[in-house]
Amino acid sequence: MKNMKTVEIKKGAKSLIEKHFYSIYSKWVKSDSSLSNGDFVKFLFNGEVIGYGFYEKIGSIGGRIISYISEYDNPDLNELIRWRVNQGYLIRKKIGEKKERGYRLLYGDCDGTPGLITDVFNDTSVIQTTSYGWDRNLSLLADAIVKAGISERVFLKNDQRGRKFFGLPIEKKFLHGEPPPYTYIKEDDLIFKIDFLNGQKTGFYLDQREARKKISSLSLDGAKILDLFSYTGSFSAHALKAGASFSLLVDEDDRALNIAKENLIKNGFEDKFEIIRGRVEKVIDSLLIKKMQFDIVIVDPPAFIPSKNLYEKGIKAYKKLFGNTLRLVKLGGYIYASSCSFHLSSDELLKILQEWINYYGYKSRVIYELSPFNVFPFTRPLDVELRYLKGFLLELE
Repeated sequence: MKNMKTVEIKKGAKSLIEKHFYSIYSKWVKSDSSLSNGDFVKFLFNGEVIGYGFYEKIGSIGGRIISYISEYDNPDLNELIRWRVNQGYLIRKKIGEKKERGYRLLYGDCDGTPGLITDVFNDTSVIQTTSYGWDRNLSLLADAIVKAGISERVFLKNDQRGRKFFGLPIEKKFLHGEPPPYTYIKEDDLIFKIDFLNGQKTGFYLDQREARKKISSLSLDGAKILDLFSYTGSFSAHALKAGASFSLLVDEDDRALNIAKENLIKNGFEDKFEIIRGRVEKVIDSLLIKKMQFDIVIVDPPAFIPSKNLYEKGIKAYKKLFGNTLRLVKLGGYIYASSCSFHLSSDELLKILQEWINYYGYKSRVIYELSPFNVFPFTRPLDVELRYLKGFLLELE
């Protein structure tokens, strides 16, 4: 494209360019008052074209490279998007991902689509962006997904907190296809409703799948389950499938609990669960007063450390939550505890749990670790910020 605008990347970013980072920090991108956020540009380094992408000043990001010319040298944005979508799809098919059970098609920098996440749930792809550039080209993205045969419908779910912080509009709508704004997937013979209009994230926690599979592999005959921050009941369904006799689900979200009820009934567990709507911490206090205990407790809280400056406050919240939760576990039982705070490492999470275990005079075994590397099918080693979730399944004795 002869008249395509250009953006110069400063020399200090040499190592980032050599390693193929796709998100380039503002300090390495020369500002240009003639450009608008989201403009499609050629990126130059030392005067030579190195790739194509979006110029945008958003938070600490100054530019998003969609393709280095060494990967795919084509200055046509429509073709670049088609290529990225097809690349993501080919990789997922190669490693065995299936749309009927749900999978992540595009995972930000990992797939060369910085600022973009796309999950596929059966007949529907759900898109979330934190990028001016992707926002301006949603129709191209939706068309590429449908033409690749990935899904019949494409839904935009741009309601994340981060968008509000950066002044991006909140939007939830179909880009391709028609309502209803939900679908169903099948995970290990269990059926789950995905409400991508009202649900959290893209509608379902795909990132906890391996932990759910581990819990469903346990021998839980007759076990009683406590499912804290239960959302739509996927952990409870897997535990009940493994032979548990009862699950108590606790969450604040009415809509999520209604779907949880529907999911559990649909899977044949209508007489094996109870739901409590309320603040989890207060429900825990009530259960402790009643001296109740459970054979397995699942605790999957929201991020208590959303940013580095809230680290100390978040650590206190995690310590209090896990300290109280462990008192609800019977000796010989299990706890699955996780954290989606990027600023809390796996080692720190295990240390918090182990300190309380020692304090109560228990012993423990690590039965399973959900590491940040096995949350999704793959990540690149250099994409550290995509590895946020971690969890441990511990047996107490």
